[in-house]
Amino acid sequence: MNDPDITIPKGSGIYSLLLELKKEICITVGALGDIKFPAGYYSYTGSARGGGGFSRIRRHLDVAAGHNPTRRWHIDYLLPHTIPIGVVLTHTDQDLECQISKTIGSHTETIHRFGSSDCSCTGHLHMEKDIEKLVRIVTNAHDIKGLFKNFIPFNNHVRYIGAL
Repeated sequence: MNDPDITIPKGSGIYSLLLELKKEICITVGALGDIKFPAGYYSYTGSARGGGGFSRIRRHLDVAAGHNPTRRWHIDYLLPHTIPIGVVLTHTDQDLECQISKTIGSHTETIHRFGSSDCSCTGHLHMEKDIEKLVRIVTNAHDIKGLFKNFIPFNNHVRYIGAL
């Protein structure tokens, strides 16, 4: 999915990438080994506070579309099997990745150890069967007083943006 109509804003902060997995799949995820992923909707929360900032999201989209074969992070193994459907961004220089991920995880099913090899979180990938519920949970988790957030849908698949 290298869609020129999708504009990823400049800047840096924390993001939650929203994905759809149409059917259950078992894949090998680097050192984590084999993981069974049920069909449903997923939120992957990551940091884009380093060099390149939110351009990391474009990289994720390229991996999902098969344009980038590099498998550096856990999410890189799952992305080619999914349909990216949107992203929620919080513009910040604060280290809020784990706080946002834990908030999402308190309302969804967490994929244990996924995306959290550099922290003590249970996981940074979360699953929910209902896309509208997941969008509400994720946008609410990013709703941090004083910080700018936005939701960018990647296609008309996501109709619910009322949480903003």
